[in-house]
Amino acid sequence: MSVLRETALLAGRNLLRFLGSKQLLANTLAFPLALMVMMLVVFGKIVSAASDGAYIDRLAPAIMLFGAAYSAIGTGVGFFTDIRTGLVDRFCSMPINRSAIFAGRVCGDLGRVLIVVAVTAAVTYIPGFRFAGGPLAVLAFFGVVLAFASIFLWLALVLALFARNEDVIISMLNPILQLLLFFSSGFVPITAFPVFLRPVAESNPLSIAHTALVGLSSGGPVAVPLVQIVVLAAIVNVLLAPLAARLYSRRY
Repeated sequence: MSVLRETALLAGRNLLRFLGSKQLLANTLAFPLALMVMMLVVFGKIVSAASDGAYIDRLAPAIMLFGAAYSAIGTGVGFFTDIRTGLVDRFCSMPINRSAIFAGRVCGDLGRVLIVVAVTAAVTYIPGFRFAGGPLAVLAFFGVVLAFASIFLWLALVLALFARNEDVIISMLNPILQLLLFFSSGFVPITAFPVFLRPVAESNPLSIAHTALVGLSSGGPVAVPLVQIVVLAAIVNVLLAPLAARLYSRRY
């Protein structure tokens, strides 16, 4: 069996495991969607009145980015559990290419990100979010989300290979993700931040990706933020992906 086929089978296994677990589905989807509802209720009318366009046009892309990145916690904890329970060891004892085991985890979790974002997009359709840029813009939209999510996916895998327990993974990723979200342009425009915080919010990777997503979905600047987030994701992938692969190969 080829490495690509083995990778596809293992990625499919991870996806089926995710879709078949009510707890995993709830943990991955419930918090971002609940946050969206809360922010719509609290800030919806205020921000819509103070800026152009409906608040959901700003909020929906931010929630999709957060949900995609938040999935990395499940990636880290899931891979850590597979290692500690001996599942990866059992796979390694089978006639399976060891690189396919690792690649299957990565591909399966990127597929999980797409499912999470698709479900979130469907839910945000109810309060009025729409893709107004055409099919190519939609494809670019999901591509940006995947690029952003890959940053945290590789970080989660590195942590899973280093950590002594799953609490370390959660305690490392959760504060980072929440700080990125709350100090971004996702909830309010950059101009709403105090002057001394605006450079922080503007340079926030989530703000950069968010600007690109808003431009692709409802109009606005696209080229510059798109290039910035793709370059940033490429740099992080070049740094963390080989590190994660090296740690994995040393272990197995």
